[in-house]
Amino acid sequence: MLCSLRIKNFALVEDLALDFEDAFTVLTGETGAGKSLLVDALALLVGARSDSDAVRAGTDRATVEAVVDGRFESWDAFLQEKGLPLEQPIVLRREVGANGRSRAWINGSPVTLSDLRDASRIWIRLTSQHDHQSLLSEERHLGLFDEIIGITADLSAEADAVKEAEARLKAHKTSEADRERRLEELAELLGELSKFSPKPNEWSQLKAERDPLRHATHLEAAWGEALEGFRNATPFLESARRALSRAAVILPDIQREQDRMRSVVLELEDLSARADDEYRRWAAKGESSLEEVENRLARFERFARRLRCEPDELSEKTALLRKEQAALLDGGESIAEMEKALEGAAEAYRAAAERLHAQRQGQVAPLEKSVHARLTRLGMTGARLQVRVGYSEDPQSPVAQQERNLRISPKGYSSLAFWIEPNAGEGFRPLAKIASGGELSRLMLSMMCAGKNIGDGLTLVLDEVDAGIGGETALAVGESIQTLARGRQVLAVTHLAQVAARADHHGVLQKETTLGRTRTTLSWVNGEQQVRELARLLSGHPDGPEAQAHARSLLSMAAQVK
Repeated sequence: MLCSLRIKNFALVEDLALDFEDAFTVLTGETGAGKSLLVDALALLVGARSDSDAVRAGTDRATVEAVVDGRFESWDAFLQEKGLPLEQPIVLRREVGANGRSRAWINGSPVTLSDLRDASRIWIRLTSQHDHQSLLSEERHLGLFDEIIGITADLSAEADAVKEAEARLKAHKTSEADRERRLEELAELLGELSKFSPKPNEWSQLKAERDPLRHATHLEAAWGEALEGFRNATPFLESARRALSRAAVILPDIQREQDRMRSVVLELEDLSARADDEYRRWAAKGESSLEEVENRLARFERFARRLRCEPDELSEKTALLRKEQAALLDGGESIAEMEKALEGAAEAYRAAAERLHAQRQGQVAPLEKSVHARLTRLGMTGARLQVRVGYSEDPQSPVAQQERNLRISPKGYSSLAFWIEPNAGEGFRPLAKIASGGELSRLMLSMMCAGKNIGDGLTLVLDEVDAGIGGETALAVGESIQTLARGRQVLAVTHLAQVAARADHHGVLQKETTLGRTRTTLSWVNGEQQVRELARLLSGHPDGPEAQAHARSLLSMAAQVK
């Protein structure tokens, strides 16, 4: 779950720190107060494209940082795969510069936006109008469908067995002369790569280290000057502290000033220690460290050009070359034996993938029926979801089913796409082409509620789920979200009191102007404060007696369900 969120210099948000709890949290506020800014900030942490316009005017960068806890095994597997620090809870950070450049970190180590997107699947589902939304990408429909119906698809062992058998057969069929020539090439190349020893994610980390190293001399001088200043100031502050201590013997009422002075001295000691660490750190680096980083980056680029891959793929490419070398050296089996082994591996994969495919097909009709009923309750009368399940083909694949060569993947060979008919009689079309932001949110809400276990241990963020609705539909949406929040964390942005009244935690965003600058602030409300906010949502007048009575009835209705 999302434990905390810190946003600095992001549009109207100057510096906002939020602590979240589980269950259902709702955010409300006047139009333009910044409700969607929180969703936009979370979008940056799941790999959305950055925009320099989001950086607060007069600042050089916007920063978003989140602390995420839970789903420990999934996180540990992800961190090990990416070569990141194995630390819990997880700290995600994204910076966007005024020049439009963006950087990201997980547990303090630099990562790519692709890494953030991969990580997002572990901890969050974000349903809004952003282009990263899972419903807008057909490539993610299969994984979302499996999650909704409770299928864990992992045919990694079967898929790897087919690929390995295919590679061994292909290598063995190579003529003896080509085989010897290739072995010599591989021996030379792998010898150089072994000496170079590229690590996963090393390229990105080196690039992140390079810029600060270019300024090592200046940083050393700056921290050294700061350290000297702190040290020179320390005796004077200590003298002042002792003087206040003597005064306190006579005037006990100055205890507060004495405590403040003690805090100043402690803060100075902390700053001095930090300056000393940084001074030593940059003094130890200098030009030699920069030269080492530059040389290694250059070698990454040379190997990448030679092997026709991206620099960050060198580690994976090396492993593939070693497998190829091992296959060429293994000349013990005949071609007939290898063909038989490939047939066996392909059949094992086909049988497992077909069982998975059939299981998916069997869940299509129940899901479509359940979603249709829920969409009707949520104000999309006549709207129908269609789940199109087919086969994903690959002409080069050794796996055949019904005279078609099918894709080899750990997820099986199923292809799947969500189509929608917004209104009866209009016909089905791809979801991404015709659904609005509000429709997408309500569709995702319907699928989540229909699913067996989607969202368990995840943070679900719902934006504009109430777009264009009211009355009984709004009550149904609020009830659906309240039900969804049982056993999981849900964060929703809403304009409707019918939805907000169902929340376990209610935050109100407001704009305030001080010294000519506008800032967004957030306060948590309950009791009469919550009644006034619900009344404002209902009528625009927080102090209206009728609106307040209506607000209390909504809270009473929600309390009965809780």
